[in-house]
Amino acid sequence: MNSLSTLPRGSVSLLLVLSALLAGPAWAAPAAASPSSEAPSDATATGHNAGSSVMLRNRMPPEQLEQQAADQYQILLNAASKEKRLLPDKNKSVQRVRLIANKLIPYGLKWNEQSRQWHWEINVIDGRAINALCLPGGKLVVTTGMLERMHLTDNELAMLLGHEIAHALREHARDRPASSAAPLTPRAVAQLFGLNNLGHPPPAATPLLAATYTRDDETEADVMGTEIAARAGYDPRAAVSLWIKFDGVNRLARQAYVQAHPFDARRLVDLQKHMRDMLALYARALGKPLGQLPAFQGVGYAASARRVAEQDNAD
Repeated sequence: MNSLSTLPRGSVSLLLVLSALLAGPAWAAPAAASPSSEAPSDATATGHNAGSSVMLRNRMPPEQLEQQAADQYQILLNAASKEKRLLPDKNKSVQRVRLIANKLIPYGLKWNEQSRQWHWEINVIDGRAINALCLPGGKLVVTTGMLERMHLTDNELAMLLGHEIAHALREHARDRPASSAAPLTPRAVAQLFGLNNLGHPPPAATPLLAATYTRDDETEADVMGTEIAARAGYDPRAAVSLWIKFDGVNRLARQAYVQAHPFDARRLVDLQKHMRDMLALYARALGKPLGQLPAFQGVGYAASARRVAEQDNAD
């Protein structure tokens, strides 16, 4: 395990808690599951490159990409339902994720005109794996491992969902070229979501469920996702604490989600450099002057902001 001395100030105690959680027993499955439900139509409502056989960019119409995403999403939901891991509509975690996602969605539509026609679906899988995913067409899923093991606040969850929604709106899956790497097996893809298997689809039938992203993808999704969430009234400073948490957990045990969404110190610098503009959007959403926003107490935020300020002053 990497030395805790390299972590941002304020995150060591968090890592001790997360270490215990990562070593703990798997979360229990619910007694019953219900079929997925589509979000209201008025705009309320990932792992390893799978080695697609063709380059997606400029060769696949948006409608075809969205249909593939819908098909693969349904394979995932069917597997979760069969294992009684698809949480029902009345579950508190489902209601929480849908409430926040539905607040975000209207602020993202300007980034993709076709998204106004998307049929959004928002679901939660009861799986220990730390994962979240939003596919083109508005197919969003989060695991209970992400919600519970990461101890996400509502602000952090909004930043996470905004980030994933941004990936879908920008169709970053379209940018993934053909790869010589062997595709993940259905079982390996299922394990990314805390499931046992996906049934019997062809081995390369679910590449979008196991997509990885480039550094440029991540930068775009960070900026766009944070803006979406800030406009919806969520504190953008939580984007910093969210990724500090991810980095800390990944240092204790490599996490597929963090490997698919590459993290380095530049990410925090980029987030901080956009922060004043994002805070202005957040203040406007709250109807407050920028100077009246409360101090933020998220993990590692103050230390991160100080380092960026010191670098700026040095320049």
